[in-house]
Amino acid sequence: MYLYIISQPESRLKSNKNHKLKRTFLFIFFLFFTTKIFSQIGGENAFAFLDFNTSARTIAMGGESIAIFDNDVDMAANNPSLLNIKMDNQISFSFVDYFSDINAVSVNYARESKKLGMIFFGAKALNYGGFTKTDETGLVLGEFTANEQLLTAGISKRLNDKIIIGVNLNFINSNLENYSSFSLASNLGLTYYNKERKLCVSVLAKDFGRQLKSYANEKEMLPFQLQMGVSKMLAHLPFRFSIVAHHLNKFDISNHYLEPLITDPISGEKVENEETFGKKVLRHFIVGGELNPFEKSLFIRGGFNFQRRQDMMVPTRPAMVGFSWGLGFKISKFHLNYSRATYHLAGSTNIFSFSTNLSSFGL
Repeated sequence: MYLYIISQPESRLKSNKNHKLKRTFLFIFFLFFTTKIFSQIGGENAFAFLDFNTSARTIAMGGESIAIFDNDVDMAANNPSLLNIKMDNQISFSFVDYFSDINAVSVNYARESKKLGMIFFGAKALNYGGFTKTDETGLVLGEFTANEQLLTAGISKRLNDKIIIGVNLNFINSNLENYSSFSLASNLGLTYYNKERKLCVSVLAKDFGRQLKSYANEKEMLPFQLQMGVSKMLAHLPFRFSIVAHHLNKFDISNHYLEPLITDPISGEKVENEETFGKKVLRHFIVGGELNPFEKSLFIRGGFNFQRRQDMMVPTRPAMVGFSWGLGFKISKFHLNYSRATYHLAGSTNIFSFSTNLSSFGL
């Protein structure tokens, strides 16, 4: 061992750097995991807007895409282990036309650092619009607004030619009427990418952290969850499929706000309103696909979110709730994306994104 160290000073130096990097990732991970973590969803935690995605491509493919390894810098905002050299100097902008007067904007940027590896910076802002302020009797007292912002800094590092680890820090600010809160959260991802097989597999620990300043006197939990995703380009067809399993840290994520008993319309008897085991399993999955006809500049996308459909559809008129679709175009130096997702019969959302590489402009 002594002779090996003396004869391989560069290998030893690289090994020390890798150990320091791993210790940094572990420090961030355990720093946040010293807090309690619960598997809460559906309005049972603060900062639910952390799950609000602004990427038109991701929304078109069902709402979650954590295992697509290419030059789309928007993917790194959610899963930092997807940061790669193809994203160097890539910038993207997105606008979400949500329900009513709710809208959101985001910007993401990635850059290669010779010392640190790939680094990422992002910002997202969500505006809930105006509200009428009343007292407990309904007397109108005026107007108020609500908004939330997110700043993200991330980094990734290759462990070998196929495995990448990444971590980001999220600085979250929330203003709801006269109440405000500030939190610090993180995402930790691990990605396996096989270029020859065009296969990508990712594991993501998402939104673990702590509330530094609470709205009132009680600290609230963040919407932590574990996810796993896989995507693959088919060998003889320009089509990529994506499957994401979310909320793996909790099995039963069904809607607990539903009535426990319902009346059978024929017999009039009370029937227990409980989901089957199969539906509870399917709630964890989001499937999506992306077709690139003739491998040119057009992309056709679609997705299905089972949990969204089960929670938001009207049983008598399920329609297309839970489904989403989108288009992508590559025009000159720009990538343009549009998507539309159906959340409820009340309406659908429209998301617009465009990205470019600043290096193509000499920047």
